[in-house]
Amino acid sequence: MQSAVHIDGWLLQARKKALSAFLVDSDKMVMGNLFFASRMIRQWPIRTGFSRKSKMTSFQLIWPIVMSMVLLSACETVIEVDPPDYNSELAIISKFSPDSVWSARVTKTLPLGSLGDTTDAFLTDATVMVYREESLVARLIHDGGEDGWYVSSQLRKPRANVSYRIVVEAPGLRSVSAISMAPAPPVIPEAEISRLDATDVFEDSGYVVSFSLENRPGLNYYSFGIFLGFPLGGSTYRVQGLPMRHDSPRWFCSFSDVLNPVSVEASDDFDCSLGVSSDRFVDNPDFDFDIKVQIPSDLGNLEEATLILLVTALSPEYVEYHGSIEEQEDFGGFGEPANIYTNLEGGRGIFAGYSASHRLFDLAVIE
Repeated sequence: MQSAVHIDGWLLQARKKALSAFLVDSDKMVMGNLFFASRMIRQWPIRTGFSRKSKMTSFQLIWPIVMSMVLLSACETVIEVDPPDYNSELAIISKFSPDSVWSARVTKTLPLGSLGDTTDAFLTDATVMVYREESLVARLIHDGGEDGWYVSSQLRKPRANVSYRIVVEAPGLRSVSAISMAPAPPVIPEAEISRLDATDVFEDSGYVVSFSLENRPGLNYYSFGIFLGFPLGGSTYRVQGLPMRHDSPRWFCSFSDVLNPVSVEASDDFDCSLGVSSDRFVDNPDFDFDIKVQIPSDLGNLEEATLILLVTALSPEYVEYHGSIEEQEDFGGFGEPANIYTNLEGGRGIFAGYSASHRLFDLAVIE
């Protein structure tokens, strides 16, 4: 009776060891189970001192356990999940200005598995119409290309300070619409340029571009950039953007910062290719800017170059859209990615207006 209890207890311990090993590493148990079983069988007569009949009985007890573990470790469950039904939506990109003809890019969204081939995303059979209140002002037709662009057949242009509504329809897709306007071109009462002290920018040439903007009623958004133009013959120019020193809290280097200005501080680095500002905290009739730019010495003969100041008045939709794109690009993989802003009802994309003004400076006459 004691021997039987001893045998049953040893078998229980053996089963526990085998099960624990399987739970820790089931892959190794595929080959290790056979070794473990043979080891238990070899040790059986020493541990029990029983006859050959008892040894055969123990083998009959252990072998089903070993085979069960081998079969379990070799099991593989394959679950096939059908992707959910996907309904495509219209996606429209139309950023308009009084200086350009009405145009829009018409595409449709694609499911994630189709991103390798985006040929079907560009539509050629859409109907694109632009209204001012209830009057049709422009009908856009496909330009014959493969990238989904539609342009005004009569080369009509938007007007500033006029609210427009775009309506886009396409077979099999829900129609979309949006409203926006192009602000009036920014008024630049004063603009001048002066040379920086050479020690301030090391070996490169530096300038200060000073200009002011007329403060309009309400909340207004602006962007600006400074460029260098080199004549290539005739009316053709090679244009090079210049880095600007962000040394003022009045403007920012991104659209997302101008929407959330509290957490942004100025720096002394030449790291901004675009300036963005608003008159949110400006009470004066005009607000001024002093923008320092750096011209690398390897760009060419500056005596033949023209410095260009470009200032753009932006609709709120324009700023929101580009701000959301910047947040999406800055997403580091933690938390939830930012949703791309859209003002299209029934679809995705952007319909937003802007207008621009500029000033030219001849570097050859600057002292």
